[in-house]
Amino acid sequence: MRSMHLLLAVPLCACISQRTTGDHDGGAPPAASSSAASSGPGSSSSAADGGACADTCAHPAGMAWQCKQRFMYGVNYAWHHFAGDFGGIPEWDQLGVAADPDTFSAELADMRAHGVSVVRWWLFPDFRGKGVAFDANDNLVGLGATTLADLEAALQLAELHDLYLMPCLFSFDGFRATRDDSGVHIPGLQRFVVDDTRRAALMSSVVAPVTRAVAQSAHAARVMAWDVINEPEWAVSGTNSHGDPPFDPNADLQVVTPAQMERFITDAVATLHAESTAPVTVGSAAVKWANAWKNTGIDFYQFHTYAWVDAWWPYAQSPADNGVADRPVVMGEFPMGDLGTTPYATVVESWFTNGYAGALSWQYNEADATALARVQAFADAHPCQTRY
Repeated sequence: MRSMHLLLAVPLCACISQRTTGDHDGGAPPAASSSAASSGPGSSSSAADGGACADTCAHPAGMAWQCKQRFMYGVNYAWHHFAGDFGGIPEWDQLGVAADPDTFSAELADMRAHGVSVVRWWLFPDFRGKGVAFDANDNLVGLGATTLADLEAALQLAELHDLYLMPCLFSFDGFRATRDDSGVHIPGLQRFVVDDTRRAALMSSVVAPVTRAVAQSAHAARVMAWDVINEPEWAVSGTNSHGDPPFDPNADLQVVTPAQMERFITDAVATLHAESTAPVTVGSAAVKWANAWKNTGIDFYQFHTYAWVDAWWPYAQSPADNGVADRPVVMGEFPMGDLGTTPYATVVESWFTNGYAGALSWQYNEADATALARVQAFADAHPCQTRY
């Protein structure tokens, strides 16, 4: 978003419940840890000790989690309150998950009822909420008072409704300049990207404790992936050294260089990997910049596509066609309606049969009954391969 069948039966599948550290060439994965293979319908008794487990309907190109290799299928929530679900925005009477569980529960239940298995949920797209705390001089203090309670409540609700989460930590939206909006002070993110000391503090005081809290939760298995940042390309100016076209930043953002953004993402990926066994990705704006973040340590690619992207990089192209066949590829944003003139069902079916690992449409918060019916129809057509 810019500001804006094959049934593969495998009698015994050594599926994993964690990322394969630095291994994208099909080598043997490490054994699953007991913490990653804990509670939830996707776990099995043999997974906890690293043993093999049965998976009778694995999707060949899918993402493995809790001994199930599936087409990662679902939606972007992406928020009930933009930047307020984790921490709240008291000045605007916007409550976080723990303070308003019934509202969030009803919406997650509705997603589940429409065939959703995986939910991409944004944490701190900018700092307008109380999820991250600052002092009077805009110096980082750490997490807000209710952030971890909101996170635990989200995990509990995911367990209740049999959903899996991909939390997205940051977004290009955070690169707007520090400002005040309707009584809310909103510090900018750019200074944390360009300054080594501030960046390290953000990792140690925000990213690490969030990830650690999930790992220590009884519902840790409900976070099946992490997304470092949504569409960072819109806050980058210049050309990277990986052969991609020049970046085209939004005019209202404080931009950084390709090297600075790459270092920020690399540090975040390393921090997430240190605390979590779940795979890590970046929500890239388009396959136009396919190579931008491939050296940051991410475990799978995530690209977004809308009509402007599809005009140049058609949905029907395979990961190999786009030069990204070295690790799984999830389409993390695309319309719940037509992609240009191509219907939703045609687009998602193409990805399902053409080597992609998943598809998460945009977004529940804007969807009507017709759009949600499209999401459900595809899940109903592939009930096993789309359900963790």
